[in-house]
Amino acid sequence: MAILNPKSHHSMVRETQTLLLSHKHIHLRWLKAHVGYLGNECADQLAKEAITKGDPFLLPKPLSYLKAEIMSAALSIWQDNRNNGETGAVHTI
Repeated sequence: MAILNPKSHHSMVRETQTLLLSHKHIHLRWLKAHVGYLGNECADQLAKEAITKGDPFLLPKPLSYLKAEIMSAALSIWQDNRNNGETGAVHTI
């Protein structure tokens, strides 16, 4: 569905869209089940081998995860500062 979205900003989606537009002979289709489709059964087998025999690699975390981590750290620092009286000075009248 992401590939069908012309407004997608994700680099992998944009790259896939560009490749599909420049290679008109490639068609993507969704199949309800892989059973009985030789190409899909091969893909399943290769995916299983990659999980068990392949070299692991790390995928970068999405921007939303990083934003949440930064917000959480900022709130924690703010709360510590507030608890220690370093912000929001209290005045006795």
